Amino acid sequence: MKNHQLKALVQVADSGSIRAAARTMNLCQSALTKSLRELEEEVGVELLLRSYKGIEFTDAGHILLTRARLALSLLDKAQEEINLQRGARGCASALR
Repeated sequence: MKNHQLKALVQVADSGSIRAAARTMNLCQSALTKSLRELEEEVGVELLLRSYKGIEFTDAGHILLTRARLALSLLDKAQEEINLQRGARGCASALR
């Protein structure tokens, strides 16, 4: 699973459609669809049901969506901590 695939999955859920998610992420719809299909291939199950009415998450899709939100949140937190640490080192270097 790649970070951009998980972000795509979460954005589709938040936006309510693949088209809206693609717009929000500044991607073309086909690129976002490709990421989602690759994610489905990797996990081996269908995550989204696509129809003329829009998208709906499968049970597996809901499970992965919950974990994707958690994983992305943890990665964001790690990046914040790294940035803080890097900033603290920068301040210590400036004092020398």
